[in-house]
Amino acid sequence: MSSFVLTLLCSIAVVLLRPVDAGSGRKGLRCGVPGVPRAPDRIVGGSDAIHGAWPWQVSLREWGIFHFCGGALIHKRWVLTAAHCVDDGSKPHVTLGDNRESGDDGTEVTIKTQKVFIHPNYGSGFNNYDVALLKLKKRVRFNKYIRPVCLPSQSSTTLPPPGTVCSITGWGTTREGGSSPNRLQEADVPIVSDSQCSSVHRFRFDSSSEFCAGYMAGGIDTCQGDSGGPLVCEKDGNYFLHGVTSWGEGCARPGYPGVYARVAALSDWIRNTIRNN
Repeated sequence: MSSFVLTLLCSIAVVLLRPVDAGSGRKGLRCGVPGVPRAPDRIVGGSDAIHGAWPWQVSLREWGIFHFCGGALIHKRWVLTAAHCVDDGSKPHVTLGDNRESGDDGTEVTIKTQKVFIHPNYGSGFNNYDVALLKLKKRVRFNKYIRPVCLPSQSSTTLPPPGTVCSITGWGTTREGGSSPNRLQEADVPIVSDSQCSSVHRFRFDSSSEFCAGYMAGGIDTCQGDSGGPLVCEKDGNYFLHGVTSWGEGCARPGYPGVYARVAALSDWIRNTIRNN
């Protein structure tokens, strides 16, 4: 069975010198808080997301028009995405505040990328360390539809325990080899243990920079067009960015959970890159 990189399945006017963290101490400055409540039930196997439910989700676009990858807003001027989305040297346009890919929601903002920073260990083997930071040409203004997601604390390098249900979002195809949806899709998937992930993906899986999430029975997964998008887990009313959609064996195939870059393990590089640039 062949595998492929998933090119599927980001301001309150405050000057910040680092990503927004939960509990920053600034009144009114809370990361990881949806602009509106999400749908009460749960992008293969997903459903239409309510506009504003995932305000950190961004779309990377060629020529500012054609969506090809996702990403997450983590700072007024920075987006985290997958390295394989931008390892060709491109500086994509980033669209924030969007829900429908075609049609005007009236809340979209598109900003060109000024500079791309790819993790220095990316490319050392398969798709390990598959993260990149995009510095935008100008700051975004936070509002109901454009807000940052929280990063895991600097001292935390662990994921929520296996079985914890987290959320994935994106405009990727709704089935393997299928078409892309117009509206942003959302779905819930459980964290998979490293041992189980390693037994499935064997020598390709690197537990130091990756983890798996999904159902062994298949049916719900990220897919082509979702790469670079967020996997977020809720804690005490805030959503934390734990994963960046990276790769997998097809889409939603039984026995093959999706693979995500492990954000907590890479958070020092993320913060240092932002601080120094």
